Amino acid sequence: MDRGRERIVELAGWIAIAVTGMVLLTQAVGWDPTTLVAVLQAVTPISLVMVFAIVVVASVARAWWLAGTASLVLFGTLALAAPLVFTGSQPVAATDSEGLSIAAVNLLFDNPIVEQLADDLEERAPDVIAFSEYTTAHRRILGGHPLADRYPHRIDLDESFGSGMAMWSRYPIVRRGPDVGARRGIDVTLDGPDGSIRVVAVHPKTPISDFDAWKSTLRTIGDSASGSPTPTVVVGDFNASYWHPAFRDLLDRGLTDAHIAAGRGWSTSWPTDSVVPAFVRLDHALTDDQLAVTDLVDFEPPGSDHRAFVVTVSPVDVSPGG
Repeated sequence: MDRGRERIVELAGWIAIAVTGMVLLTQAVGWDPTTLVAVLQAVTPISLVMVFAIVVVASVARAWWLAGTASLVLFGTLALAAPLVFTGSQPVAATDSEGLSIAAVNLLFDNPIVEQLADDLEERAPDVIAFSEYTTAHRRILGGHPLADRYPHRIDLDESFGSGMAMWSRYPIVRRGPDVGARRGIDVTLDGPDGSIRVVAVHPKTPISDFDAWKSTLRTIGDSASGSPTPTVVVGDFNASYWHPAFRDLLDRGLTDAHIAAGRGWSTSWPTDSVVPAFVRLDHALTDDQLAVTDLVDFEPPGSDHRAFVVTVSPVDVSPGG
């Protein structure tokens, strides 16, 4: 490579490191001020790979200043990711608990094979299903499927495109709270196998479609879920990842991300219908300190663009030494 091309490549490397470093700074100080910043924060896993490549290439090319600066950004990002690796101790479930299994499924509003998705869920047989992007067509198809017979307690908020939600339960819904985020969330208390449990299904708008509503809904989720007298689990497509300060604020309020607690914080859930491999986790289960996660299974629902999951939660062991 001639010297002119080397300079162009090195300049591109400096620009990439500058942008990545500035995004890292916003994450470090807990600042997500604009849609563009939120989008750049979401692609941090891709940026991490890119920065590592710059370190390697710059070192081979003996561009030591670039290699050193890129290394600082790389180590800064890894430091930010430390909680994904060092998860700490988790609460222990009560030994006599049965557990409640909850599936969180983003259907994809124009899913052409919803019947196959219903077949998959019928085989998995979770106790509760939280649907997002639930349309009138989905309600008609799923309501006529044998799956519906398993769930006599249902709340259907079908809407056009991606706004609809639904909650299907084997167990009675004894109380329903106000919808979270202008009908993009369902808040119920169930009479579950281990007593009362609060299940909140959420699907905030994306930061691209409505940045202010996205941040506001995440704050509302934190206000609603933290400090609840009833054991609470929040599930769904948050349209937010660990790399967003607005999402980490939820964890700082005493909520635990099931995937992080299980040592799977680096796992991804979106997109699954693209030539681009899934690179970010937008789908989460958050529990308060009254619940323990006893099982967590990811799966790919037919026709969706998100990986779904089934999480099983139980009351924590409050006995002496538990």
